[in-house]
Amino acid sequence: MVSFNWLARYVDYCERWFYARFPWLLRKRQSKGYGIHSPFAFDLITNVIYSPHHFYAFFDIWETLSQNDISPEYITRFNYLSFRLVHYLQAENILEINSGIGINSLFLTALSSRIHCKCLEVETEKIAVAGRLQEQTDRKWKMISSLSDCEGETYDAIFVDFQRSCIPDIQTLLEMSHSNTFWVFGAIKKGIGKQFWNKIVLDERTRMTFDLKDTGIVFLRPDLSKANYLV
Repeated sequence: MVSFNWLARYVDYCERWFYARFPWLLRKRQSKGYGIHSPFAFDLITNVIYSPHHFYAFFDIWETLSQNDISPEYITRFNYLSFRLVHYLQAENILEINSGIGINSLFLTALSSRIHCKCLEVETEKIAVAGRLQEQTDRKWKMISSLSDCEGETYDAIFVDFQRSCIPDIQTLLEMSHSNTFWVFGAIKKGIGKQFWNKIVLDERTRMTFDLKDTGIVFLRPDLSKANYLV
């Protein structure tokens, strides 16, 4: 038994060393669900992150953008993922930090009229465009200009775009979260986004994280084992 345990530890060490040297192989493997032991993580990866399905709401959003002379080409994989996460996890109270002209806000609120979304943006021109988009939907948006407008509130989901100016710290995000809150970060591949993401992954208070190259997803649920998946 002792020799078997030693062999198992040695094999595990070799595997971790190999994937540390060639992380792209681990990413390719885990993106297909291979080696994922958590049922929650497996389901999220295979049925949400890499879901091939489109929703009717996507066509409505394309039409809304076209009517406002905004090319649907501005829609990204991040926007589709945002909708799928809200749909899968049934988030109803959402905070979006650095919401820009409101394209992702459309995806966050498209699922249901029950969804309330606070959108933080500081650039006047972008706020004006987002306001026009908001007026053409029957969804519940609220534009805010500071995180102080969120004091005392908690959210089911928090979305942050690191390409823009307002960057909250981890403690602030935790204070605006409950145990089932999830976070989604855009632009984590370089710069301040990468630095922030590295801290998130190491923080014991963030239980399960998913690294999608330039997008990061975080779950705080205490029942989840601490793990970081490269997908």
